[in-house]
Amino acid sequence: MEIMEFCKKVKRSLVADAEEGMKVSVKQITKNNGVVFHSITISRAGMNISPNIYLDGLYAAYEQGETFHVVMEEVRRIYEESKVETSIDMGFFMDYEKMKEKVVYKVIGYERNKELLLQIPHILFLDMALVFYCHAPQKELGCATILIYNSHLKMWGVTKERLYWDARNNTRLILPARILSIEEMMKEVLSGNMEKEALAEDMEGGKEAEQGFEESGRMYVLGNERKLFGAAVMFYDGVLDEFSEKMKKNFFLLPSSVHEVILIPDDGIQEPEELWRMVCEINETQVEPEEVLTDAVYYFSRKCKKIKKLF
Repeated sequence: MEIMEFCKKVKRSLVADAEEGMKVSVKQITKNNGVVFHSITISRAGMNISPNIYLDGLYAAYEQGETFHVVMEEVRRIYEESKVETSIDMGFFMDYEKMKEKVVYKVIGYERNKELLLQIPHILFLDMALVFYCHAPQKELGCATILIYNSHLKMWGVTKERLYWDARNNTRLILPARILSIEEMMKEVLSGNMEKEALAEDMEGGKEAEQGFEESGRMYVLGNERKLFGAAVMFYDGVLDEFSEKMKKNFFLLPSSVHEVILIPDDGIQEPEELWRMVCEINETQVEPEEVLTDAVYYFSRKCKKIKKLF
């Protein structure tokens, strides 16, 4: 069974016992790097927001032998846990003056997002692009983010340059930078501050990568305190400068995902090409496709105070 056929089967099952005023629809949602997810949306009359229930994982379980009855139980459980009981006031998003303090940026790879970048304001840097979104945490929605499109700039009557300067000021305040040694990061993981699934993945799938880095010297993790799109910290004023001065060395930057970057002080023993191979392997085997930043190795010069791409 193809995934779209599976989605339609889920829809038919939901429609069969849907309450009056409910509408069920199938959607294909394109995420970062062109990764497409399939979802079911269950909307209710009078509500302006509905949760997306992603079906890709359930489809995989069904293909591996899980019963459709169990799949539908899980769909209904997710819906009950994620449904919103009241409409959300999104009026602030229509007025730039009301939402400008919520504008922040993140960084994505250029090559895998060429089509998306045609539709959204962005700033190119090497093989990456800074893009903008509204960081609007809502009690009902958790940490809600809204990607900003060219059409939004037209609606607001603002320029990309204005958007950038507002985001430049906001991002480091809303998403404060942090740099942890790998030892500190692992202590945080082990103390339970990270999800158990992430811990299992890091401890099992990431062993080979961690050992490889340690052979070349100590490594550090660059990100933000909310662990959300933390690779953008590379572009915060002064962060990389301060790190290089503290280490008194130049250093390599290895993009481990859109959320974090690995920093390795240059001790003169690292082989950039070997680091590049490692980045490619980790992106291929350990990072979710929609969370890959780039297959590249970058270098920060303490003297020039600039990032350059090595591979």
